[in-house]
Amino acid sequence: MNRVLYSLLRLILFLAAAPALRAQLNVAVAIDRTNYIAYEPLPITVTVTNTSGKDVVLGGPNNTSWLNFLVTTESGRPVTSLGNPEAEAIVCRSGQSLQRRYNLPRYFHLIDSGGFLVKGSVYFPDLQRWVHSRPVRFTVRQAPQPRWEQTFALPKGHLMAGKYRRYQIFNFHDTDRSYLYVRIIDETTGVFIATFPVSSLVPERPVQPAIDADQNLHILCLASPQVWSHQSIDPDGKLAGQKYYRMGGGQPQLITQSSGDVMVAGGTVYDPDAKPTVPTGTEGIRRLSDRPAGIPLR
Repeated sequence: MNRVLYSLLRLILFLAAAPALRAQLNVAVAIDRTNYIAYEPLPITVTVTNTSGKDVVLGGPNNTSWLNFLVTTESGRPVTSLGNPEAEAIVCRSGQSLQRRYNLPRYFHLIDSGGFLVKGSVYFPDLQRWVHSRPVRFTVRQAPQPRWEQTFALPKGHLMAGKYRRYQIFNFHDTDRSYLYVRIIDETTGVFIATFPVSSLVPERPVQPAIDADQNLHILCLASPQVWSHQSIDPDGKLAGQKYYRMGGGQPQLITQSSGDVMVAGGTVYDPDAKPTVPTGTEGIRRLSDRPAGIPLR
C-alpha cells in the first residue's frame, strides 16, 4: 500500500512540475499575413524566450540545427520538406528573447493551393528534448489571370543577355486589402524567377505599366485614395526604385521618352515617412489620413 501511495505521490509531483518544465523555453512563430500566392516569399518569424532562470546554450543534438519547422495540411498530412533551416549554437541569456526570420518556401514544397499549419520546434539541451510552438494557420492560392503581361529580351551586360523573360502584373485581394503583384517568368523554361507584391491597390482603378530601355518594369498605381505609388523593378525581380506622389499639377502619369527612359509627369512627390507640418496651436493632434495605406512593401 505504501508503494502505491509513493508511486501516486511521484506522479502528482511530476504533473505539478510539468508546466514549469514547459516554461523553461517559450517558442512562438508568426507570419506577416494569412493568405499568400504560390511561389512568393512567405516570411516566418521565430521567437525563443528563455524563462529558465539561467543562461542556456541553444544547440541541436550532435551539432545540428536547434530549430526545425513542421508544416502540415489542414488534414494533418506533412508537407514535403526541402531541408532544415540553419541555426548555429548560440547563448540565450536568462530572460532574453531571440528572434530569427526565415523564408518558409525555401524549406517546404508550398506550391499547391490549400490551408496549412506551421509550428516551430527548438531543441532544449538541458532537458534533451524539443519544445514546440503553437501552430499558425495560413493559406496558399494560385495567381489569378494577369491584368497585363509583356515579353522582353534581357539587356546587354546581363549574365543571360539576349534570353527572353516575361513580366506579369495581377491583382490579389486579401481579407482587408488589395495588392498589386509582379511575376517574372523565364520564357524558355517556364520557371518563375520572382513573385511578389509591389504595392497596396485601390480596386477598380487603372494601373499604368511601362518598360524602359534597360528592360526595367515601371508601375504607377493608386495605392490609397490620395497617394500614387511608382515602382521600378529590374529583370531579376529586384526593386530598382520607388516614389510616392499626391495630386498636384495634374494626376500622375507614366511617360516614356524618346530615349527610352520612363518618368512620372504630374503630381507632387510625397514622402510617407516625413513628419507632417503641424499648424501652430495643434501640436500633438494627428488625423487618421496623415499616413495613408500606400507604404513600401519591400
